[in-house]
Amino acid sequence: MSDLFTDVFSNLYLVWWVVIPLVGLTIFKDFWVTRLIENYIKGIEWVTFEISIPKENIKSIRSMEQVFVSLHGTYSFGIRKGDRYLKGLVEDWMSLEIVGFARSIHFYIRARKKYRNLIEAAIFAQYPDTEIIEVDDHTKLLPANLPNAQYDIFGTDYNLAREDAYPLRTYIDFEEISRAERVEERKIDPIATISEVMSNLKENELIWLQLLIRPTGDAWIDNAKDVIDKLMGKEVKKKKGVIGTVFGGVGEFLQNFVAAPAVHPEWSGKGVGEETKSETRTTPGDQNVLRAVQNKLSKPAFESILRFIYIDDRNEFTADNVSAVGGALRQFGMPNLNSLKPNFGTITIPALTSKLPFRREKLIAIRKKQMYRAYIEREMPQGVSQAHKLKLKTSILNTEELATLFHPPTVSVKAPKLQPVESRRGGPPVDLPIRES
Repeated sequence: MSDLFTDVFSNLYLVWWVVIPLVGLTIFKDFWVTRLIENYIKGIEWVTFEISIPKENIKSIRSMEQVFVSLHGTYSFGIRKGDRYLKGLVEDWMSLEIVGFARSIHFYIRARKKYRNLIEAAIFAQYPDTEIIEVDDHTKLLPANLPNAQYDIFGTDYNLAREDAYPLRTYIDFEEISRAERVEERKIDPIATISEVMSNLKENELIWLQLLIRPTGDAWIDNAKDVIDKLMGKEVKKKKGVIGTVFGGVGEFLQNFVAAPAVHPEWSGKGVGEETKSETRTTPGDQNVLRAVQNKLSKPAFESILRFIYIDDRNEFTADNVSAVGGALRQFGMPNLNSLKPNFGTITIPALTSKLPFRREKLIAIRKKQMYRAYIEREMPQGVSQAHKLKLKTSILNTEELATLFHPPTVSVKAPKLQPVESRRGGPPVDLPIRES
């Protein structure tokens, strides 16, 4: 055994001049790309739109799904490595926000300025009576360094609780509930609960919900195939990786070697690096889930984060509205499918931030500032080193799920502080003279 370790260390000594430069090159590459991406993002020109919908909005939530289908047109079909490593280019994203103040509720979209025409066309095509107004960023109403001596905050990101292939409860499910309960004339709108919570805000209380979306291609569907195979009762082969392959094979060899004098050796017969699960029979419940999964995979999808910030006076800060928003988000979950859960890498609760009691207060203060900054910057993970930042992660949501989470309130929503358009927007006179160029 000592000879074995001697040989290993001797070989390492001989190749150190190769290993160390490779490690250094990897570190430098990550640092280089991170700086390029940060500079590229700083140069992006953003614009914020407020969306005001007529008070008697009778359009189905399905109309908003068509808006998301149009927004998927911003997808680049993949950033080329040369553009990423030389220019810092990243996939474009945008933010859709429901913002609750003490006296009003607002709907915003923040995106790159170059997508202005696309956004207006997508919304007007489905909601022709809408008003879209360019406004200042609402986050500028407060100091940029919260929390401070006056305000405290709570914040967290929400992601899917299970694999991306499993869908959330969507507006179609809510419409089925409405029909089953014979309330077709007042269809259940999933936005209603959130709007009601925001309508009860007091002075200096704010609730900010931010849905960050970045279009993605079909690569995520490959990861969903195992879920489909499992639901269909097919044999599932799971890759064990290099370490699992090596140590798994060694363990099996040693076990058979020790038992060889008494028992004939038995080998698994599995392929290299594969773990085989036996085939099972599907149940009616599995078939329902399978249909839901296949429906999710059939529609355009986005990498997504749902970010939640609650702000109040430090002396009056309570967790009541935090619990209320969390409860409102539970309605999108289904036990056999998927649900939304807080990302513990971003949540600003001391007990979940550190296992060391003497560090909790310091870490929680840092976490709150990071979350507030992440909201202001509409921060998305960019696939580079984030050792000094929050542990952000995305979930895959399709257009149906996104329309459920963000859409103009329908006529059934009676929250008193919504800011609808009071009058129909008129078109230009038909005899308006046209100036010749």
